[in-house]
Amino acid sequence: MNTEFQQLLEGRPALQKLVQLVVDVWPEHESFLLTSFKSRTPDLLDTSDAMADVVLRLAAGREVQVAKDYVWLCEQIREEEINFARTDAYRYSTFAETNANVYSDDAFMERYMHGLLYSHVLWYMHVSSLHFFRQRLGARVKPGGKVMEVGSGHGLLIYLTLTELGMAEAVAWDISEISLAQTRHALESLGTADRARYAIQDMHKVQPDAEKFDLIILSHLLEHLEDPVDALQKLRHAVAKGGYLFVNVPLNAPMPDHLQLWRDPADVIKLLEDGGFRTLEIASHTTQALPLPKALKRKIAVTCSVIAEPA
Repeated sequence: MNTEFQQLLEGRPALQKLVQLVVDVWPEHESFLLTSFKSRTPDLLDTSDAMADVVLRLAAGREVQVAKDYVWLCEQIREEEINFARTDAYRYSTFAETNANVYSDDAFMERYMHGLLYSHVLWYMHVSSLHFFRQRLGARVKPGGKVMEVGSGHGLLIYLTLTELGMAEAVAWDISEISLAQTRHALESLGTADRARYAIQDMHKVQPDAEKFDLIILSHLLEHLEDPVDALQKLRHAVAKGGYLFVNVPLNAPMPDHLQLWRDPADVIKLLEDGGFRTLEIASHTTQALPLPKALKRKIAVTCSVIAEPA
């Protein structure tokens, strides 16, 4: 890292280690990372360092390989961005297509998940959404409750609800045993597996008498579904009285497995309304901290974080 970068990250050892791992395998990426980190407030840098510590614990023993897979992921995304710029659409529109070309390829999925792990810290929009989750949900969620996440992946948000938000119990839902095993391994590595359980559950099949949760998390999930409105309508039954729904939804974000293209934060609010939810708070986190109007005009990726309740 250059001197300016070292000074910026001084006193944040996990962040220094993570950035150095990536710069060592991809020196050309340093200028992108420096721009991302120069845009962060001291509080956001603190969150970045805390999350860097967590992702490095999850990558323990394979830190360099995960850095290489981060580079590979960025190359995959670049291909999707070129296709998006040319067609103004995502590559696939059905789950059958993404299943055939992405999810059924175990080697691809392993590298994909590895690369996404480091992106939680290195990409401004991802770490900014994590900061919103820590700060804003922390002001609303009552300690001692029960949280459920659908498609929990690396388990980062479940981990934060148990360790920082004070929730007592966590449940992970997925339609894939392999995905649930990944979450279980992650929470075991982070020392919180004793308060978590796991279930094969299709969101579209939730019944009115379903188990109730004080917080339900759908982070970067709805864009993978063919019918996200139906899933939200069904999931509404699982929100406890006084409970919340938290979602992260991307705008203009071509990825190998994204189906639903939303272009504006208003699209996300309408999606939730159609699904039976009322938006309480919404924040838009842009690539490289660009002003939101500029990001939307240029069709550059944005993450919308929303706290909602059943309408």
